[in-house]
Amino acid sequence: MDLEKFFSSELILENEAVLLHPLSFDDIGKIETISYNSELGEFGAKVKNRNDLIDYFNFCLKSKKDKELYPFIIISKEDSNPIGLTMFGNISFQHKRLEIGWTWIGEKFQGTGVNTICKRLLLNYCFNGLNLRRVEFKIDIKNQKSQIAIEKIGAVKEGLLREYNIQSYGESKGTYVYSIIKEEWEKNED
Repeated sequence: MDLEKFFSSELILENEAVLLHPLSFDDIGKIETISYNSELGEFGAKVKNRNDLIDYFNFCLKSKKDKELYPFIIISKEDSNPIGLTMFGNISFQHKRLEIGWTWIGEKFQGTGVNTICKRLLLNYCFNGLNLRRVEFKIDIKNQKSQIAIEKIGAVKEGLLREYNIQSYGESKGTYVYSIIKEEWEKNED
């Protein structure tokens, strides 16, 4: 796989609970129904109104065009309603790795297990579809909810990137790096 082919593909991932398809500007009305909530982490802190949401969509779609991020909208298979967004990024097919992140889940879906369902679907595609060796996650030091969630699916905390990002709340003290490697995923799948 090369970046050109990957980013030009219309990747659809699904299981019995969720459908992930490439984000498009047509999705803005769906996502707006669960946006504008301070409980949505970094997304909620930045996206407070329609103009912010338009800016966010423009950022996501430009990042896909620039082959930096591959954004997905997450849709419930039960009622076809939006659940949130997630993305692939920092993709290196040469080194057989990428990062899953930039995820936010609507408040009413938080704590329901849907994030785990999505992460497992994405990880399965990474290891079995793309034949990657490694998948990474980066989580702000203050985001304990996401740290716990990613550890539950078998991610290993590798270390702390000190003073790594500027978040909506200001300068972050650090970002934890987690990963799952192919051998760990294969054991976890059984």
